[in-house]
Formats: sequence, structure tokens, C-alpha cells
Amino acid sequence: MRAAWTAGRMVYGAFFLATGIWILVSVATGLVPAPTQPTPEAGAFMAALSRARFVDPMLAFSFVAGGGCLLLDRTAPLGLALLAPSVAVILGFHMFLSGQYLWGPFVAAWFALLAWRYRRRFAPLWTRPGD
Repeated sequence: MRAAWTAGRMVYGAFFLATGIWILVSVATGLVPAPTQPTPEAGAFMAALSRARFVDPMLAFSFVAGGGCLLLDRTAPLGLALLAPSVAVILGFHMFLSGQYLWGPFVAAWFALLAWRYRRRFAPLWTRPGD
């Protein structure tokens, strides 16, 4: 069972790492086109984020850092913390804008499973010293 958890964590981390690198290459060189969006609303949302000029590099950084941290067991909780806001936006994006109702919950559920797996490592965030 431990091997399955490790494989799941590493695949999830590799997905975000690769996506972050793809965004960096796209922003820096323009060689990689942005993906086409399935609905006009999703396209408008993504276009607005890209026009802001800081969201794409920020997403790329959080994806590369979070995905990279997930590749190692020791830093996996940090990776989850870095990816949490992005996963929330991914869930909302797919539920309300893209019409792809399976993708967002899939990414969020995988995140939730990993967060549950590392829940003991997050416990110090919610307890006072000496409790």
C-alpha cells in the first residue's frame, strides 16, 4: 500500500511540475501555445489572467515548487500547502466555467487524499505548543 501512495504522490507532483514548466516555457518563449478552452467563459477567464502579466509566472512558480516538493516524501506537505490555492481555483474553474465537471473534482479529490495521508504532518499548524 505504501508503494501505491508513493506512486500517487509522485504522479501528482510530476503533473504539476510538468504543467509549471509548460507555463514557464509558454510565457518566456511563446513557443508553446496556451491551451484552447472549451467555453467562451473559460477562455475569457484565462485571457484575463494572462493579460494581468503576473498570474502565469506566479502559477508556474507554485506548480514547479509544489510539484517538485511532492516528489520527495519529506517535503510533500510543503508541496500540498503550495498547491492548495491553485487546486481550489482549478476545482472552481472546471465546475463553473469549463463545463468539464470530472476534471476539477478529480484533481481536488487526489489532493484531498494526499492531504489526508499527510494530516499528521499538518497537525502542528492547528495545535499550540505544549498541548
